[in-house]
Amino acid sequence: MVSLLVDILDVVTNLIVVVLTGSAVVFAEMAQGMADAVGSLLLVVGHRRSRRPHDARHPMGYAREVFFWALLSALTMLVLGAGLSLWRGLSQLFRPDALERPLLALGVVVLSTLTNGYAVSRSVKRLRAENPSLRLAYRATSLQLVKTALLQDLLGTASAIIGVFTISGYLLFDAVRLDAVGALALAGLMVAFSGILVSEARSLIAGRAVPTQIRDALVMAITGLPEVTGVNRLDAVFSGSEDILVDVDLDLAENLTTSQIEKTLDRVQEAVRAIDPAVSSVSIDLNSPAFITSASQS
Repeated sequence: MVSLLVDILDVVTNLIVVVLTGSAVVFAEMAQGMADAVGSLLLVVGHRRSRRPHDARHPMGYAREVFFWALLSALTMLVLGAGLSLWRGLSQLFRPDALERPLLALGVVVLSTLTNGYAVSRSVKRLRAENPSLRLAYRATSLQLVKTALLQDLLGTASAIIGVFTISGYLLFDAVRLDAVGALALAGLMVAFSGILVSEARSLIAGRAVPTQIRDALVMAITGLPEVTGVNRLDAVFSGSEDILVDVDLDLAENLTTSQIEKTLDRVQEAVRAIDPAVSSVSIDLNSPAFITSASQS
């Protein structure tokens, strides 16, 4: 929501400045803000739809739907943001027009740098709440909406900084084509960032596993239970924006009673969720020399 509000502010201010100055780089900033605003809105819709309860048609719920909306958000950046920026940059490059009120254009890109920087700080704070290391937090978290918003806000900040440099260059050297170069650079950045987001969404839709360190921690937590003699297999995949699905095959100690097995299953689930509260479902296959059975709890 912070990203959406920042994007709306950028679009409104940049639109006014584009009309007043004719700057290509500010137009590209506006196109990037439009793409981000639409993309942020799609993420909000995706988050709300993914929270719907399960039904007969979707017995596992709608958590994975958020990945589809994240993909649409990335494609919006590619088509709307990069496409419009490329068109305006080429137009200014081959038919350059002098900027009117360039200081106003410079002021709005400075403002955009500050607002997008604030949005980035909010996303970083949200991720660091799970892990002080931003790199590890980004890799390990299942908060796909926050990660996508962070990339979009980073793009907004980077594009605003490019705008500051190109318009400053125009003021210093009276080089109109620097304005076009800035717009084309923003188009290239949007293509690169949208490619990252599309790749991320594709991987998650296909069922990407959680990072190795989380999987290893889950295995250690389960093997630490005295009733568990071995973990034959453990698969953990992201199944939603804030959901992880765990499927584990265990060897249990011999001569356990039915009551002891049931308590062991509960303790396995508790141990798994203690490692990562984002785990929403735990599927357990049980094996032991005395019996072969299968059980599943969620």
